[in-house]
Amino acid sequence: MKRTFAILFIILIIISVCIVEEVTLNKTNQKLDEYSNSLSVAIVENKDNLNNESVLKEFKKLDDFWQDTKVTLCYLTNYEKIKTMDESLIKLEASIKYNDESLAIENISIIKSYSEFLHYFMGFNLNNLL
Repeated sequence: MKRTFAILFIILIIISVCIVEEVTLNKTNQKLDEYSNSLSVAIVENKDNLNNESVLKEFKKLDDFWQDTKVTLCYLTNYEKIKTMDESLIKLEASIKYNDESLAIENISIIKSYSEFLHYFMGFNLNNLL
């Protein structure tokens, strides 16, 4: 009887952790989309001069969100899986600094695609269990 309760308790803990992981990933994905879309709009509106206050403000929001979120995501997965986002943010910051619109748009696209695949990389599926 004790063994049955212990097994049920362990299964309940595993299911709870999976639910918390799914909720965290969904919230992260939504926020990442929101911040990257607002930065994309700011870049398009200020394509003549990317190195201005509105673009830098939107980039700072995205970067701050990612730096805070990255700490939580490192508990859920290996850092190697989320390293691409850091690299894209560094390239995006440089492209904004040097007023390179095409590179900025390219890095925003990478960030948006990363947010789309974030759930696949770290979400609950059979590939991640193996």
